[in-house]
Amino acid sequence: MNLDSGAHRVRPAAAVLLAAVLAAALAIGLAACSSDAEAPGGVPAGRPAASAPATSPASGGLRGTTEVNGFLLPMRYAAVDGDTWEGIAAHFRMTPEILRSFNEAESVAAGEIIDLRGVDVPQLGAGGSVAGQDGQGRVLYRVGAGDTPSGIASRYGVPLYALRIANLDLLTGGEWIPPAGTTVTIPNPPAD
Repeated sequence: MNLDSGAHRVRPAAAVLLAAVLAAALAIGLAACSSDAEAPGGVPAGRPAASAPATSPASGGLRGTTEVNGFLLPMRYAAVDGDTWEGIAAHFRMTPEILRSFNEAESVAAGEIIDLRGVDVPQLGAGGSVAGQDGQGRVLYRVGAGDTPSGIASRYGVPLYALRIANLDLLTGGEWIPPAGTTVTIPNPPAD
């Protein structure tokens, strides 16, 4: 057998180190999935999120409570004394102007519920409108000109993959851009 055929050999020490690192990463992942430790949003690690909205304290400087949906995406924030449009917007990685456009209040008051998604507000990539609900209570969204799957998913707080799965009948190939006038199903709509 000729070992000089140009193939690269892995040194035994490097292979052992790589195997140890992979085994440790797998053990940590399995421990997190099988434990009852709570992940962010109050859901036990390794368990699917409940379909009903959950709440959790906001972290990183905000003291109010953030309502998340079944996908653990933030939907609403309950403000407390000292909160500002700028602070809330920075925490949720948006501009204060966008956050204000989703809400009617001029200033933030303690106890106010702040909409983090702008579900009722047409926005870039999701300027269409609600066309009703299906028999399962899911929102039916009429696509507007210039809408994109990622814009629609962001507006309604659902992962892009979930939007695509809910609309498998509309997929025709690699890239899915629903034409204006098409009605798409929004999975797991935010609770009002």
